[in-house]
Amino acid sequence: MPRRPFKARPFQPLIGDLENPVFSRGTILDNGVIGAKPRSRTSLEASRTVPGPEETENDLYALNTLQLRRGWPLDSLSVQIPMEYLCDNLPPGCRERVGIATCGETYIFNCDDEDFDRRIRKVYRKWPEFWDIFRTSEYVFWPIQTERGYYVTASFHMERGQMDDPNFDSDGDLEADIPQVPNPQFSIVGAWSVVDGQRGAVGVERVNRVKRRIRRIFDGEGIQFYERSFMRHRGNNGERWNEPWVPPHSDDEDWSSGIRSFAIVRQLLQRVLDIYCYQAEYEDDFFREPCCGWLNVDQVRHEMMGICAINVMEDMDWNARLAVECIQRISSVRGFPPFDAGFLAPYNNDKRSYVPETDVDGVPSSRELRHYPKKGGGEGHIC
Repeated sequence: MPRRPFKARPFQPLIGDLENPVFSRGTILDNGVIGAKPRSRTSLEASRTVPGPEETENDLYALNTLQLRRGWPLDSLSVQIPMEYLCDNLPPGCRERVGIATCGETYIFNCDDEDFDRRIRKVYRKWPEFWDIFRTSEYVFWPIQTERGYYVTASFHMERGQMDDPNFDSDGDLEADIPQVPNPQFSIVGAWSVVDGQRGAVGVERVNRVKRRIRRIFDGEGIQFYERSFMRHRGNNGERWNEPWVPPHSDDEDWSSGIRSFAIVRQLLQRVLDIYCYQAEYEDDFFREPCCGWLNVDQVRHEMMGICAINVMEDMDWNARLAVECIQRISSVRGFPPFDAGFLAPYNNDKRSYVPETDVDGVPSSRELRHYPKKGGGEGHIC
C-alpha cells in the first residue's frame, strides 16, 4: 500500500506564560518591526552577494567572548580589535601619527629570565610588521598581557633623531666626518610609561618586570631611549606612580584589566586628537595629565561589544544587522557549565567605578579634572 504524501504541519511557535516563559528563535526583526520567522532558509555559504561567515571569525569571536565571559579575563583578540578600531577611525592626518602594537603575551612577559632572550629572538626579531608600527608612528600604545587575562598598558612618544647621511661620499677617506641628517623613521623613545591600576608591591613588581623586558626587546632592534624618558611622578608625601595616573582597582577586579587598558588608550587617543586639531606639538603634559577618575567597566565593555558588532556587519559587507536574542541560560565553552543569563547583568556602578580623592598629592579631585588643554596657535583643523 503506497504511503500517503507527507504534509508539513503549519508553523506553530511554542507559547509560554509569564511564570514560565518559552524562548525560541521564532521571530525576526524586519525594518524595526517584529515579524514571523520566514519558513524558507537561505544558505549564506551559497549566496553570491553575502560573504561567508568565516570572514567574521576574529570579530565574531571577540564579540562573543565580551558577551559570554563577563566575569572572565579577556584574551588579547578581544582587547586588540576594539583598540585598533579607535585608531582606524581617527582623521587621516591624525591616524598617521598613531599606532597600536600587537598585544604582548605572557609567553614573553611572564617567563623565566633564562628563557626570555631566546623567546624575543624567536618572536620580535623576526617580526617586521610589529616594528613598522614603532618606526612610522609618533604615538604608540601597547597593551601587554602579563598574566592570563591581566594587562598593563605601555605608551610611547617616539622621536626621529639623526642618522648618517646615506648620500655622503667620503672619497675613500675612512676618517672623514659623516654629516648627520634627520632620520626619516622614528628610532628614539622620547617619553614612555607603563601603567597598572593595581597598587602595592604586586603592581610595582609587575610594572618593573615589564619595563626591563621592553628595554631589552627594543635594544635588540636598535631603538634607543632618552635618559630619564620614563614618566614617573613622586608626590610631596613620598608616594610614586607612573604617569598618567590611572584609577586604582582592588585585587578582585583583575578580570577587568583588559577593559581598563582599552579605557586608558581611548583617553590617550583623545589627547592625540586634541593635539592634531589644535595644530599643537607634543608636551610632557600628555603623560602628566591624569586619566579621568570615573571608570565604569561595564560601560566600557559595552562600547567594546558595539565596536566588535559593527566590525562583524562590515565583514559581512553590511548584509547583516544588529539584533536582540532572548535567552534564559547560556552555554559557552567546553568545561564551563551553563549559567543563567542574569549573570551578565552589570554590577552596581558604585562597585565598579572610582572617583579620586584629594588625599593623594598631585592627583586632582573629580571636580578639578580637566580636558587636555589647547596649546599652540592657529585656528586648528576642523574635526
